Amino acid sequence: MPILCSNGIQGSTPLLPLRTLVLPHSASTASIASDLFKGYLVKNAALSRGAASTPTLTKVPVCKSPEKKNNPNSTIDFLKKIGLDDSQFEKIANSRPRLLRSKVQKTLIPKIRVLQDLGLCGSELISVIASNPSLLTSVSRNSLLAKLDFLKSILGSVENARNAVKKAKWLLHASLTNTLQPNFGLLKSYGISDERLQKLLVKNPRYLCCNPKWVQESLVRVEQVLGIPRQSAMFLYGFKVMVSLGMRNLELKFEMFKRYGWSESDVLVMVKRLPQCLTISEARLKTGMDFFVNKLGYEIGYLAAHPTLLMLSMEGRILPRYAVFQVLQEKELLRRNPSIYTVMSISESRFLDAYVLPFKDELPELYEAYAGKKLVDSSVQKGKQ
Repeated sequence: MPILCSNGIQGSTPLLPLRTLVLPHSASTASIASDLFKGYLVKNAALSRGAASTPTLTKVPVCKSPEKKNNPNSTIDFLKKIGLDDSQFEKIANSRPRLLRSKVQKTLIPKIRVLQDLGLCGSELISVIASNPSLLTSVSRNSLLAKLDFLKSILGSVENARNAVKKAKWLLHASLTNTLQPNFGLLKSYGISDERLQKLLVKNPRYLCCNPKWVQESLVRVEQVLGIPRQSAMFLYGFKVMVSLGMRNLELKFEMFKRYGWSESDVLVMVKRLPQCLTISEARLKTGMDFFVNKLGYEIGYLAAHPTLLMLSMEGRILPRYAVFQVLQEKELLRRNPSIYTVMSISESRFLDAYVLPFKDELPELYEAYAGKKLVDSSVQKGKQ
């Protein structure tokens, strides 16, 4: 039996023959055969007595001829040679007991080679098989090839297809004609460019595995519920939020914002600009409201129009930057009076260039404190004590 991956995997210990399992096929010997098969699995497949006694495994047909190539000896030996450990084998044997009687040369090796040609080997290959053993039992080699050809064509490369399979291990089990192609067609029908669609699916290949009816409902709700037109650059982000939350959780998020004084129109204004804001926690919303509305006096409408402010880290960005901004204002060192949104949203390098480095000599303690990220608004600190 050849070892298919050159990754240092050693062959398994020779297995005991199945002569003890060759029994006349009759009802009177069925229970004896079952007990012998359990003992065989415990001895040769490293299964516990309890695992070998599960109903699924006891239904595996008893081998009538030990010389046949599809007896459990060959299959167990093959699966262990490609790297399955005992716990993985036990899981597969219980979920797909018929796999133990697969034909190694005719069925298993051709499918494994398809996965290897994709670039999966070693632990990556084992992870895909252990997570979805039906690839070896319920999906034909030709079906695997067709799905991989489709994935490579829409994702742009073998590498992207391989990464997609690693991220969404059920991807190759989904029907090509009933699931994968319809979902891609639905997303394409909303006018999403090939480049943006490719980026979306490389990062989130699971969208291709979903029920097409559910995908279509989610796309419709992005327009009808979130109010984001398909032409908007935010449409795909809205789709990801809709898929992530679902309708019930989406309703709960709207209710959460309303508890803090937001109107539905405020929420929709925010969503059209940055749908991801619907994923923030109530704790983060409360912190943002306390700081921007209660402390600084901004209106909710300002936050709705500048939702990025709610996504930024309070301790990591907002408080240190506001403390710098406040010191510079008090000392009248600013030539212009930038908006709070500008101060908070620009990149770190731009913030340093505009508000910290120019005053390094005049206010060295300010630079040192900010560089160490220890600078916070004193009034906020007092409020925490």
